[in-house]
Amino acid sequence: MSNFHTPLNLQITKLGIVSRDYRHKYENGYRDFSFSLPKILQLLDEKGCDAILFSLYTMIPRKDYSLVDAFSELKNIKALFIEEFIDGYDRDVKRFVVYYKELNIWKEYVLHQRFATLTGMNENDISSFVTYEMPKRMIGNCFVLLCGESNGVRYSKNDKEIQDIYGFENAIPKKVSIVLNPVHDRMTRFEMNLKREFLSKNNRWVVSVWNKGKQDKNGRIKDGTDPAWTVFYNGQRQFIEPIVNNYKLEIGILDTSK
Repeated sequence: MSNFHTPLNLQITKLGIVSRDYRHKYENGYRDFSFSLPKILQLLDEKGCDAILFSLYTMIPRKDYSLVDAFSELKNIKALFIEEFIDGYDRDVKRFVVYYKELNIWKEYVLHQRFATLTGMNENDISSFVTYEMPKRMIGNCFVLLCGESNGVRYSKNDKEIQDIYGFENAIPKKVSIVLNPVHDRMTRFEMNLKREFLSKNNRWVVSVWNKGKQDKNGRIKDGTDPAWTVFYNGQRQFIEPIVNNYKLEIGILDTSK
């Protein structure tokens, strides 16, 4: 596989959403999805999903493990959204990969997160992201914002509303019906959901998923009680119940056709 052109013809209607607790080291000794990946793919493929969005810190790349082998038997799934990283005390992100099937051949399209917060960025940095990077994020009927890039829309404390001063929403083509926003850790500030709600207006889905296990500065786990994802449609929160499974994961399915 190699980094081909953007998969512009990808059309997602039934999305698998998968999260884990990254404190757990699984039976193969790795803190990633590799141990359960074949089972996840089989489960969601049998349920008719055409794409899977994983929480970030997804896979640790290594020579003795082939993703291609896990893809070979898939019938319905035609895209997977995966971040590669190196594990350690501080996890080192390598790249974000969209694996997609075109003419029965699996290809990959590579992206990199450009920012996590607007702090320290000037107006030229954001304008450049909107002009040059955002067109690369359009993948068929979906659009990818990596983790804190959703902070490109801002919450105004004075007006108590979301403001799109950099034109983020306008830069997302009208034909995009799903914004995919995979995240590393749960973002606890209240305005994050307001930003997702804002981006979901005009009959658009916004899907965010993250890992559990993050501690705050006092050592408290910030998981909350809900599943490790949020879904908004047209400005309204949608609730996706997890599927019961034996893989120590949270797995949900979003059917956008309903």
